[in-house]
Amino acid sequence: MLTKFFSRVAITTLLVAVGVIQASAQVTQISGKVKMKQADGTEMPVRDAIIDIYRTDISGKYNTKTDKNGNYIHAGIPFGGTYAIAVSAPGARPTYASNLRLNQQPTNDFTLDSGDGSKITIDQIKANFAAGGAAAGGGGGSPRSESKEERAKREEMAKEAAKIEEGNKKIVSANEVVTRTFKAGNDAFQAKRFDEALASYDEGLQADPEQGVLYLNKSVVLRTRGVDKYNVAVKAKDTAGKDTAKADFVAAADSAEKAVKFYRARNSAAPAGGGPAAAGGAQQSNELLNYLSSRSETYRIALETNAQVAPDQAATAIQEYITAESDPAKKAKAEASLGDALFRGGRIEESVAAYRKILAANPSNLEAMYGLGIALAADPTGTKNTEARDLLQKYADKADPASPRKQEAIEMAKYLDDTIKNPAKPLEIPKGTLNPRRKKN
Repeated sequence: MLTKFFSRVAITTLLVAVGVIQASAQVTQISGKVKMKQADGTEMPVRDAIIDIYRTDISGKYNTKTDKNGNYIHAGIPFGGTYAIAVSAPGARPTYASNLRLNQQPTNDFTLDSGDGSKITIDQIKANFAAGGAAAGGGGGSPRSESKEERAKREEMAKEAAKIEEGNKKIVSANEVVTRTFKAGNDAFQAKRFDEALASYDEGLQADPEQGVLYLNKSVVLRTRGVDKYNVAVKAKDTAGKDTAKADFVAAADSAEKAVKFYRARNSAAPAGGGPAAAGGAQQSNELLNYLSSRSETYRIALETNAQVAPDQAATAIQEYITAESDPAKKAKAEASLGDALFRGGRIEESVAAYRKILAANPSNLEAMYGLGIALAADPTGTKNTEARDLLQKYADKADPASPRKQEAIEMAKYLDDTIKNPAKPLEIPKGTLNPRRKKN
């Protein structure tokens, strides 16, 4: 009875599992030109001007220099947030632009006046901006002859600029590959060409191995492909097919973990366990929440099918999503999933505690009611069978008639009732693919 029962639960859960592909690569490219005012009023391009790009809503700094024509470019800048750009050069007065949104203003040109070649710091920029200032200065004076030390420094800066330029070329090339493969992968996913989508994302990840959004979309594709495979295998009673699907779920979980890791690294997000508000702005909070939600769903399905993922890691991921989620309905659903994850991982006592916590806050939460009934029924002593029966019967009485779990709860409640009336027939969870793995002390 219970083997059949748990198998049907897995099928109905997977049939409604879907994935949402992220539609933004979340990086941008900025560029501009730097000129110097001459004594006669003309403007000349400045070579080797230092461009310091500061992120001001959260911590972040990026550097580049101008080429021989005074042009600069830097790819791979995080898409959201606010920025300040500071410009300095030998024999020039530094200047800056602040409170910029580079996704809206990707081109920023600068004109320098003659000066002492000093630089301006981010602290000076912030102080000047707070005081209502616009551009900043760092000493004045007339142009003078270049000293031996300054020439040596300039030549060293030129070498460094060449390295930076070469690095930026690689970034630009990588971004072109990421943009192309990102779109190709998304298009293939929408057409249900899952293998093609995965190949596109893998090509993009070869160009940029730390592109979180590609890992996220790859995870969604693996999860969706696995669901399709699993449902077909269940109907065909194909054990090998189910194992293939489970391998997709394991790979999806690994990709989802990398997605969250690299998203946070690129966006200077909060460490694990912190809410998304620390990630910097509402846009990033929402983006991080999408990453956490997708990872949580991946683990839920992996544990539901007994795929070989780490139960503790899965529970941590689901709990982190619960902490970040503010929508009451989504949070309640995720809390029930946490109980399911703990149960599937063999952490029966913890799952019971999780379900009880949900029901204490919301006694009408049907998913928690159902989960608690199943978890209590898994107690090998049989001492909790009465409470389990009553919960499952209560669930069956309240559940929507169309719910696939309604009939299962009725059958399970009846089986428990028979067991209670006939103690010589103890309830046992049989060995099987969905048998909870009890955690060893």
